[in-house]
Amino acid sequence: MNGIGDAPVVWTAVVVVGYPAVAVALIELQRRVRDRSPAGAKVCQLLQITVLPPLALFLLLDKVANVPADHTLHRLVLSVLAITSINAALAGLNALVRSGSRSSEWVQRTTGLVLDLARLLVVLVAAAVVASHIWAVDLGAMLTALGVGSVVLGLALQDTLSGLFAGVSLMSSKHFKEGDWIEVAEYSGRIVQMNWRTVTVETLDDNRLVVIPNSELARTQFTVLTSGNRSFGENIEVHFSYGSPPARVMDALDRAVLAVDLVLAEPPHDIDLIGLDERGLHYEVTIHTRTRKEGEEAVTEVLRKLWYICQRERLVFAGAAHRQNAHNEPERMPTTVIAARLAATGLFPSDARSLAAIIDDARHELYDDAEVLLPAGDPFTELFLVVDGHLAVVLGRGEHQRVVQQVGPGELFVGRALLSGAPSSVGLHADGEVSVIHLGSAAVLTFLNENPTLARPFEALIEMTELGLATIGNAA
Repeated sequence: MNGIGDAPVVWTAVVVVGYPAVAVALIELQRRVRDRSPAGAKVCQLLQITVLPPLALFLLLDKVANVPADHTLHRLVLSVLAITSINAALAGLNALVRSGSRSSEWVQRTTGLVLDLARLLVVLVAAAVVASHIWAVDLGAMLTALGVGSVVLGLALQDTLSGLFAGVSLMSSKHFKEGDWIEVAEYSGRIVQMNWRTVTVETLDDNRLVVIPNSELARTQFTVLTSGNRSFGENIEVHFSYGSPPARVMDALDRAVLAVDLVLAEPPHDIDLIGLDERGLHYEVTIHTRTRKEGEEAVTEVLRKLWYICQRERLVFAGAAHRQNAHNEPERMPTTVIAARLAATGLFPSDARSLAAIIDDARHELYDDAEVLLPAGDPFTELFLVVDGHLAVVLGRGEHQRVVQQVGPGELFVGRALLSGAPSSVGLHADGEVSVIHLGSAAVLTFLNENPTLARPFEALIEMTELGLATIGNAA
């Protein structure tokens, strides 16, 4: 076994025994790591299918058959072995980089383009080594030829190469990524795809896919509207007439913004009086949302809430005060209609004393969906008579609040806290658009004192409301 003539026998035994043993080991390892690391299982498969066969063939040619190193078959097999080994090594490096929490975080910070370029560089270097050492290629002469040819090729592919290098610059600078919202020239939308040559943007207005070359993007000024954890800012301009006091207008704007859940608390919204002209006073509201799409929705919701608030506060938008728009003023409910609505409840007959005081004190208002008429914990200073729509009686606060009762058209909501002025244990929210008549508690108490016989049905209504709330509260 120590003689030189025995070496082919030894290597033959190594190949015959080792090849199936290593193949079985790789198959078993692939099965074990398949669920935990699909990339690792792929590396095992590459080693078994692509690397192991040429390695066995090379050992047979070199160690057993003693084929000369300069023989074409020897060089060909060795080249195949080198190529498959490099491919498996790159796959293993890729699996290693993309495994683990720290590695995944690093990958998120490193663009796919940079990784592709690094792999390309490794392949080129390995190819040069194979060409030089296995096939005895003169790299100096080859590089000289490539230098001359690259000049010609570079001139022919000038536009393509400029787009490629622009893509490298844009993607490595990480100004934006897929999913971000950008504004380029007349286009504004969300980035849905990025590659070495182009950036594809889905426009917001008509959902078109606009393909922008990287070379053009690199030469053009663009704006990143929202990216990653950065919020999207939106400015809203509104104009009010000179007859609307600025303090009340800014308070109405503040309440409209706070009523929209899409608007972020941080950074806080900002309200400014930015100018005036012959039309009226100009206000600017700055809000922030998580995404551009939510920003568009939030603007609509803020303006919608503002309209309802201004109707109740008697605040007039610029232009609405013009005589041509006088017919656009909302109609106020006549006192005769209010009296009829009250009489229909059975609690306020038309011949009762002090009814006129209640009617004079009453006011009719219109509310948008989800607006709060009575926050839980606030003093109960009014009664609420629903004309159209529904009110939701809400128990609890914040994330724990839930609707426990609904008040429909013609129904009156009143709690025992009305008699004492104590804080209300429930909240009252608009469920859709709702029309409500507000009755002041002072006028109602005076009315009951003047009409003792009406106190009993009034007390029965309170008892029924309190019993229903208590039953629901105990069940919870």
